[in-house]
Amino acid sequence: MKNSKGGKRGWVSSWFLEYSKMIVVAGFLLLIFPPVLSCAQESQGTIRGSLSQTKISTAPAGPPLFLAQKSSVKEATFSHPAIQEGESCVSAKCHAERGKAPYVHTPIAQGSCNSCHDVTASKARFHLIKFGSDLCLGCHEDQKTFYKQKVIHAPVKNEDCISCHNPHQSLYRFQLESGPSSARLCFMCHDEEDKMEYKYLHGPVRSEDCMACHNPHASNYKNLAREGPQEFHLCASCHEEIPKKIKNAAIKHGVINEGLCSPCHQFHGSNFTRNWTRRFPDKFYNPYDPKLYSLCFECHEVAQAFYEKFNTFTNFRNGNRNLHHLHVTRKKGRICISCHDVHATNQERLIRSSTPFGTGGFNIRIEFIKTPTGGTCTMSCHVSKGYDREKPLELQVDTEYTIKRKKPK
Repeated sequence: MKNSKGGKRGWVSSWFLEYSKMIVVAGFLLLIFPPVLSCAQESQGTIRGSLSQTKISTAPAGPPLFLAQKSSVKEATFSHPAIQEGESCVSAKCHAERGKAPYVHTPIAQGSCNSCHDVTASKARFHLIKFGSDLCLGCHEDQKTFYKQKVIHAPVKNEDCISCHNPHQSLYRFQLESGPSSARLCFMCHDEEDKMEYKYLHGPVRSEDCMACHNPHASNYKNLAREGPQEFHLCASCHEEIPKKIKNAAIKHGVINEGLCSPCHQFHGSNFTRNWTRRFPDKFYNPYDPKLYSLCFECHEVAQAFYEKFNTFTNFRNGNRNLHHLHVTRKKGRICISCHDVHATNQERLIRSSTPFGTGGFNIRIEFIKTPTGGTCTMSCHVSKGYDREKPLELQVDTEYTIKRKKPK
């Protein structure tokens, strides 16, 4: 019996010893593993920044946008070393690079880091005191009106202010992420939409000033235009001579009546002079070629100039003689704007009040009078010439053609 009891006691003692060893090993692992995991996590990611990068304890979830992040305090794992009373955030010890760029955010310049961060109370991402637009709009209250407008720039709508602005400092005004021109910033996102590879560039594009036409935050008009609602209102804000001319004009070009400029002009640039959308002659006199007038023929019927005789397509004819054909196919073929104003005028059929003559800057006055079946045209001291669709008048003009043409397809 003794041996039996003694053997039992020995077995229990051995089991208890092994179990104690397991507890000791488990405790040791619990002490060692968390710091190792923390170090691994700490080296996992960096915070976005153009001038510096600050290490974080864990990689941020979702897109790298501190304003759009809606982290809760429970989910946050950020910690910050203790700061002594009176100690500055910007010192040789920490954040030494802050405040040295040409343009510094006011809180940084004033040493008021706690305007956005609270390292003692906030455990949220970057220790921010607010999230989303509430953080920036807490100071920039005037920007709140942008959210009431019809068209909002995507970064504003997504509360991603730092896609354009650096929250601390920048080499460029308004703490922009790129510069020195606004176009350099815009092309960070919009480079695939329009390469701006044109022979002729619109003035604001040439000077890389996108904000001359577009509001970078929001607008009530399409494409974030600064003026509207019609295209003409935007263009007229710079091209002041056009609205002055149109204001009191009796007759306006159809596209002008619709408030449009884009049917004739490309906004950013073109491979044609005057930023035309299609080809139009640069010279005042040209041998007739329909391709030269593709700008006008996009809306107007090409047959107006091609056929010598017909009773349709145009009212500018003497009997059945097409007078457009007569003007453009002479030895000195006239271009459309020799007689017509492209924007507005006080004469019927958009006949301009004067037209250039020679190269000395002299203009010949044009007076056009429309009649029920035709009209008369007087040019300065020249004899009046008339036409009538029902009772043709005798024409005394050079009718020889400069070129032989093929019928357009």
